Order: sequence, then structure tokens, then C-alpha cells
Amino acid sequence: MKLTPVIIAGSVLLWLGTLAGAYFLGKGHVAAPNGQAGSSRMNAGTTASSPGGSPQGKAGKTTGTAPAEARSLTFKQIIAKAKSSMQGGAMQNPRAMMKAMALIEEIAPEDIMAALAELENGTDPQQKMIFQMALLGRWAESDGPAAMKYAEEHPSGSGMMAQMGKMGVATAWAEKDPEAVWQWYKGQEDAGSGGMFGGNMVLASLFASMAGRDTDQAFKRLEEIDGPGKMMALAGLMQAGLFDDEKRQLVLKKIDAIPDETERKQARQMMLGQLAMAAPDQALEWMKSQPAAEQGELRQSAGTMLMMSDPKRGASILLEGATEAEKPDRYAAVIGSWANFDTNAAGTWLREQSQGPHLDKAREAFVSSASEKDPESAMAWAGTITDPEARVTSTSNAYQAWKKKDPAAAERALEGAGLSAEQLNTVRTSAPSSAPGIHGTDAPPPPLPPVVGAE
Repeated sequence: MKLTPVIIAGSVLLWLGTLAGAYFLGKGHVAAPNGQAGSSRMNAGTTASSPGGSPQGKAGKTTGTAPAEARSLTFKQIIAKAKSSMQGGAMQNPRAMMKAMALIEEIAPEDIMAALAELENGTDPQQKMIFQMALLGRWAESDGPAAMKYAEEHPSGSGMMAQMGKMGVATAWAEKDPEAVWQWYKGQEDAGSGGMFGGNMVLASLFASMAGRDTDQAFKRLEEIDGPGKMMALAGLMQAGLFDDEKRQLVLKKIDAIPDETERKQARQMMLGQLAMAAPDQALEWMKSQPAAEQGELRQSAGTMLMMSDPKRGASILLEGATEAEKPDRYAAVIGSWANFDTNAAGTWLREQSQGPHLDKAREAFVSSASEKDPESAMAWAGTITDPEARVTSTSNAYQAWKKKDPAAAERALEGAGLSAEQLNTVRTSAPSSAPGIHGTDAPPPPLPPVVGAE
């Protein structure tokens, strides 16, 4: 399945939404140890329009959003503790991110600038990006222009990473004054610093806030944008309707009225892709209400996004209505996505399908993913591929990976793979993923192998 820029943009926005959700939950809605709901210090304590900090740092004045032991720490100690909580795979763990954001919220307003300076010494670009977004967002709640000026003058990293601080500012600033953020963006555009890695990165946050306040005004502003920024603005605008039925219906009506057919189709795909992650039942209901001629592309958008959260359902949607000519690529797309994060479940599902040559591409995709994790099973799956050339190529991939772990076992399995002498020589001498171009016998493949990881 080829991911279109629309789907990719939607995925990026969903990831950013996760970050934003973790931040705002961390700062205002994380339960305190005693079971009481936490609240934001920015709402309960003193705010600073021009934050500054002393080199020593001060303990945060808190209301119980973070663990009790964090309440007497300096901002340097808090940052160290937050970094520690984000080690390993925490970037993909919303609960871990919420804890880290709750810790960052304990930094006193007057220490924000010093904390930002401290973060510049960090070596992990993702951690730096997330914590800077949180701190700059807090600053922007009281002084958006000053926070944005800092984000512009103190870029961290390059490309997308350098723009995340601006997004953190824009998100908080736009909640209070979206028109001011719009004027900032127009200034960026006039200065020639737009594009995906310029001012356009903040458009998602800006238009989500605009649409939340005034959908008509947001769509009017949308008409003033051209190029890649328009898709980012649309992606943000869609988010305003993800969890609000009334707002979503209004957004969908506005989308139907977009005069340009290409933009209209892209907008529908984007809305469906985001909605499929947040409310899949509603997404599928809306998809089926669309013209039959457009449902094919919409189904691919919904199915591709659902592969991330509910792969079995996503696979069903991707295969629904597929022609015989389309099925090999659809099956390969499903397995290519699924096997990367849950090889065993993907193998179980593939084994349950009606077997035949139409699954060859999916088997190839499975072997490619499973070779490093379980080369023995990958070798067995390679043997089920009916196309002789593809079978040799996949066998080579599995064999080369297995040989690194257990050369003797790999050689024994290869000898029993039913390949010709010429094919065996090709497998032994080829690098993984090479195309041998050798056509062997048309003998039927062996029985299906056990699922990876099964007892």
C-alpha cells in the first residue's frame, strides 16, 4: 500500500496529538498519589510574562500534579528525573510521557528560561524536543510573542525537530489569541520561511484552535493558503471535529463545499484517516455514506490507519472489495505493516487465509520481517512461496540471517528446502534481498509452517 502525503500528514498529526495530549494530561489531569485530581500551577499559581531563572534553580510551587518527591527539587533535578523516566521505549508509552510532563510542570514559572537553557545541553534530540515543547507552551500561555521569539532565536536541531518548539508555542498561544498566531504565520510566509519545515508546521495547531472557535472563519483563512501548508492547515482543522459530533458534521459539510476536486478528495481522505484512529465505527459509517466511486480510496486511507491500532480490522477493510488483481498487493501491504510490530499475530492471520499464489507477495513480506527475529520459521515460510524466483530470494534472506546465529542448523534446513543444486548455490552465495534470477522446479510448496513464536 502506497502511503500518500495526505495519509502521512494525518499520521504525523495524530502523533503530535498524542504528544499534546500527554502534555496537557500531565500538567492538569494526572491523579495525585492521594487520589485527588491534579491541577495546573499556571492556573493556580503566579504566572510570569517574561520568565527568568537563577543558576541555582528554585523548587516548584505545586498543587499535586507530580509525585510528591518532585515538589522539593530544583529545576535541574526535575529535568534529570524527567529524562530518566523517558528512557527506553517511553516515547511510545503515553503513560510514561504523562509522568514526564507532570514532572516538567513542577518547574516554577520563573525558572522556565533557565530550564530551557539547561535542555540545550541534552544529547537526546527527541527528549529535548518534547521537553522544550512543554516549557515553551507553558510560557506561551502567559506571553505568546515572547515565547515564540525565544523559539525562533534558539532553534534546537534542524528540520522538523527545530520546528516543534514553535508548535508548542503556537498550540498554547492560539488557545488565547489565534488571530495573533495567524499574523505571525503570515509574517513567516512573507519572509519566505514557509514550507513543511518552516512556519507551516504550526498551521496544524493554529487551525485546530481556529476551527474550535469559529469553523467558518477557519475555512475562510484556509482559502488564503497555497502549497503544502494547506494540507497541514487542513489536518489541524480536522482535529477540531474528531471528538465533537456537531463540529465534525460542520467540518464535513465545509469539506464537501471545497471547489477544487483534488483538494476535496484529499481532505476527505485526511479526515477519514484521523477519524479511523479516534473513532473507527464512526469513520466506517461515514465512509459508507460517500459515493461508491470514492469509497475505494477512502477505504485504503481508513484501513492503513487502522493497521496501527486494530490490524485485524484494518486488514479486513483493506481487502474488502479488492479485485483478484488487487489482492496480492493488498495482502502484502497488510503483512508488511503488521509483521513489523507483531510478527506472531501477522503469521497467525496469514495462515488463516485461503492459501494460493495470491499470497506470495505477503509471504515474501513476512519472511523479510521474520528473518532476523526467527529465521527458522522464516525459512519454513519461504518454502511456501509458489513463484520459484521469489522462493529462492526469500530463502536466501532467511538462510543468511539464520547462518549468523547457527550456521549448522541453517545449512541443514537449506539442504531440506527442496531446491535445485543451482538454486542452493545461489542461496549460499547471495546477499540478503538479492534477486538471483534462477528459475527452478515447479514442485508444490511444503505444508504451511508453524506460526512464528508458537509452541
